[in-house]
Amino acid sequence: MNKRLIGGIAIMATAVLALTACGGSNDTAGSGSAGGSDSFSAVNIVSGNLGDQGFFDDAARGMASLEAGGFKTQNIQGEVGSPAQWKTNLESVSGSDWDVVITGTAQMHDILDSAAAKYPEQNYVTYDDVVDQPNVASILYKQNEGSYLAGVLAAAATTNPDKFPLATGSKKLGLVGGMDIPIINDFVAGFKKGAEAVDPSIEVLVSYVGDFADANKGFDQATAMYKQGADVVFQVAGGAGQGVFTAAKDQNRYAIGVDANQNGLQEGHILASMLKNIGASLESAVKAAKDGTLKYGETTEYGLANDGVSLVFDDNGGIVPQDIQDLVKTYAQKVIDGEITVPTAM
Repeated sequence: MNKRLIGGIAIMATAVLALTACGGSNDTAGSGSAGGSDSFSAVNIVSGNLGDQGFFDDAARGMASLEAGGFKTQNIQGEVGSPAQWKTNLESVSGSDWDVVITGTAQMHDILDSAAAKYPEQNYVTYDDVVDQPNVASILYKQNEGSYLAGVLAAAATTNPDKFPLATGSKKLGLVGGMDIPIINDFVAGFKKGAEAVDPSIEVLVSYVGDFADANKGFDQATAMYKQGADVVFQVAGGAGQGVFTAAKDQNRYAIGVDANQNGLQEGHILASMLKNIGASLESAVKAAKDGTLKYGETTEYGLANDGVSLVFDDNGGIVPQDIQDLVKTYAQKVIDGEITVPTAM
């Protein structure tokens, strides 16, 4: 049975990621040899390291899929928390032989904005952010809509301890975010609204790690929430969210993953994952760039209606009953049909 709620663009197996994963801060991978020197080319500048089992890894999966299809691709990693290096990496490939230069997140906004102005002949794609330059195609995801479904699920868990044996019926939930920025607060807005739709009396605890890498701090914040009574914690903190999953296992409670299917990371404790189909959107953008149909200077949005975000239960050990999955699906359809408008922080 296919347990993907809203279509969802298929995520490639983790093994494929090995084609593009790389080790050092400036190491590169995915040289695109399969496509040859005349292939359409795309390079992905990562403002951090691959291996987060989420956001950046999903982008790398998209690059791997492009390479498998004959494109020349490369991923270039940077040190975590090193904007100067990210800038160097981005400018090193700008104005060179790459047809498209890709980067993403609000952390790269000013760096890309400056580079795009400095290299007006270079075409760029940015994801999870908008850069208003004529040579930049921007991609956004309606994380508020996907988070709304995560809120519905979490609320169903805390209000139905008979169906979710690790829940206490506390009517308390948590969300650990990476940083206090608009995109993360968009997750918060959707999650709170989804929980409220099930039971307005539910309390949602929110905290921010301060970065997207400190798993120890993610663990500490989630542990504090569980000890305050949270039955489920939604992690939207990148690599720092791995600490949330460890805390869920340690406290014998539930968590919800983000950006990629993280359901199997702590067996029996991760209810579902809210996907932003980043790799698939990058693959689509690069193919459009090759075809000459990608619209630079404009923004493409992906939400529930066009499979840009989704909630998946695959590989979670079957811990979410079918009637609860169906409940979430009903709410998803109402959002798609326009019966429900999910608030946004953007």
